[in-house]
Amino acid sequence: MQDMLSRDMCAELPLEPSLSRTLIEANELGCLSQALTVAAVLSAEITFRSTRSKDMEGKRKRQELPDGSGWGDHIQLLQIFESWDRTGYDPRWCSDHELQVRGMKFSKDVRNQLSQIIQKIAKGSTDVQAKKERKSDPDYRKLRRALCVGYGNQLAERMLHHNGYHTVGYRAQLVQVHPFSVLEGDEYGKLPVYVVYHELINTTRPFMRNVCAVDQSWVKPILKKLERLDMNKLSGGSSGSKDPEPLEDKQVSSPKKAMDVKQSDVDSKIQAARERYLARKGKK
Repeated sequence: MQDMLSRDMCAELPLEPSLSRTLIEANELGCLSQALTVAAVLSAEITFRSTRSKDMEGKRKRQELPDGSGWGDHIQLLQIFESWDRTGYDPRWCSDHELQVRGMKFSKDVRNQLSQIIQKIAKGSTDVQAKKERKSDPDYRKLRRALCVGYGNQLAERMLHHNGYHTVGYRAQLVQVHPFSVLEGDEYGKLPVYVVYHELINTTRPFMRNVCAVDQSWVKPILKKLERLDMNKLSGGSSGSKDPEPLEDKQVSSPKKAMDVKQSDVDSKIQAARERYLARKGKK
C-alpha cells in the first residue's frame, strides 16, 4: 500500500522525475526535510546577482557562503537555504551575500508547496531542521544516498588518470565538472569516483552542473539494473536481436555480374538498331 502511495505521489509532485524519486527515497531514509529543500532550490534555480569583474567585495561576500562541505553543489544549496532559514528569511541576508532575493523567496514558496503535497506519506517532519539533521548525519550520507537513487540515470564515473568523467548508461559521453562547482577532491586532488549531476550543459565543452559525490557501494546496484535494461524494448521495439539470415538464402549479385548484365543489354539494343537500319536501307 505504501509503495502504491509513493508511486502516485511521484506523479503528483510538480518536479522532474529525478527529484521526485529523490524525495520518495529520502522519506524512507529519514532525510525528507533536507531533500525537500534541495528539490525546491533546484526547481527555483537560485542565482547570484551579477557583479562586475573588479567587484572584490561582491566576490568576498560569495566566498562567505557555505561550501557544501566538499560533497558538492546539492549540499551547498541546502546549506545556503538553511543559513537563510536561521535568519528568519531576512531578505537583507540574501542581498548581503549577492543572492537574488526573488529567487530565494520563490524557492521558499516551492518548498512549502512540496511539503503540503507530500505530507500524506511523510514519515517525519518536513520543517527545516538544520541543526538536528546535521548533528545526526554530519556527512549527509542519507541525503547523498537518496540523491544517488533519484539520479540513477544521471551518474558519471571519473576517468582513471584524470578528473574527467564519462556518463554511465546508454550512449556514454565525456564530460567535465563545471568550473563553478564546489565539489572537492582528495589529498591528491582526485575528485570522487562517482557523482550524480542535475543537468548537462554545453559551452566550450560538455559540463555537469550541480554535482554531488556518491559512494561506490550505492552505485553498484544501479549499475546492475542498467546492465539488464533492453533499450530496444524501452523505445518501443522488440526485445533482443534477430539472427541474420544465412548468405546462401539471399540472392546477392556481385559487381561483376551486374556489369555483365548491363553490357548485354547495351549489345542487344545496338544489334536491334543495326537491324532496323539495314531493313530501311533494303527498302530503298
